[in-house]
Amino acid sequence: MLKTTSRGGGGQSALVGLETKLIGGDPNDPAVPSPVRKAVRFMLGGAAVTVVAGLFSLITVLSDPNLINNGNKPSSKDLTGDIVQVIVLTLVYSTLWVVMARMNRAGQVWARIVASILFAISTYSLYSAVNSLHGGQTILVVNIISFVLAITEWVCGCGAVALLWRSESSVYFKSHAGRR
Repeated sequence: MLKTTSRGGGGQSALVGLETKLIGGDPNDPAVPSPVRKAVRFMLGGAAVTVVAGLFSLITVLSDPNLINNGNKPSSKDLTGDIVQVIVLTLVYSTLWVVMARMNRAGQVWARIVASILFAISTYSLYSAVNSLHGGQTILVVNIISFVLAITEWVCGCGAVALLWRSESSVYFKSHAGRR
């Protein structure tokens, strides 16, 4: 969890400052119920894990391009395309985590539903990845690290969605449903 206590007037930690910028308000706002604040932190954690996973993928692609092409040397066009794809997907997914955190913190009912749908898609994706493993297949360290990062992202999503559907959170979202 992100540390959100400040000591003195200007002694905020860097994480608190970043959290404040990302969510657009006080991380410890008492008007936002505790489960929603925790869900927002899970989402920000998911964004951070997504960035780490993207950087790991980028480093993997750059250090051993043969991994992306089933052991065959990819063309420079394929390599460039894969690098661009990793960068774009990392930016899109991490931005999506942050937008969901901001909108859920703001009490947007649609955001809670979208976050739940995205979690369901993530669950299916993780299930498909696990289900694709077959006996006799060589599993590399890169695959294990990628899998651990994917599970960590899934745990962040699970924690966020579970907290968003608690009764205190539901009251908060209902109270914001009529506002625009």
